[in-house]
Amino acid sequence: MTFCRTLKLAVVLILVVFFSSPVSAADSVKRSRYMGTAIISMPTGYVRSASNYINDDSHSAFMLSQAMFGELVELSILRHLNGDFKGKNPMSVKIKLLEEGEMLPSIVYGASDLAATLGSKIFYFAASKSIETFGVHLHGGFYKEPVTTDRKFFYGVEKMVFPLVTLSAERADEINTFGVKLSPYPGVSLEIGQRDAKEEIYNINYFRSF
Repeated sequence: MTFCRTLKLAVVLILVVFFSSPVSAADSVKRSRYMGTAIISMPTGYVRSASNYINDDSHSAFMLSQAMFGELVELSILRHLNGDFKGKNPMSVKIKLLEEGEMLPSIVYGASDLAATLGSKIFYFAASKSIETFGVHLHGGFYKEPVTTDRKFFYGVEKMVFPLVTLSAERADEINTFGVKLSPYPGVSLEIGQRDAKEEIYNINYFRSF
């Protein structure tokens, strides 16, 4: 795929995301989580294929993400298994704007709940950079709160401390989340976290190569 064709595809996808449906006021902080492959719950600047089982503060969900067009686009569907959103399946998209380089981060533009299944779309930018020498991944970005249109920033870091153990931290909506990721098998991670020192998180992640 040539650069011009790739650029045209990205422009078309961005226009579809922006104009497919109107924004409404039915939003909450929880809806800004799991908008695609994530640090803990907030999106990274990477485009990946993954399957995730999520147990976040007793709320269960399953997320399937698929990288497409040579890892230019990531499509995700989140299926809520219990709670107020049970049976609803919001879809999200990430579009890669910049490939990670030696000095530059990977940057994506994304949108969550494309069909306004839960009330409105949420738009965001995210960036990620790997520092392999130190076994560190840095993440950051912001999303646009659909009611107030305020920018809400989020940040995250992952640090490998042992070959199979990674410590992670995330800050979003003025709330800190800390976690430990165990990798018993290539592409598989078991994640245990705690948000705001009270909400327990247990996730199982499988990153696929197809």
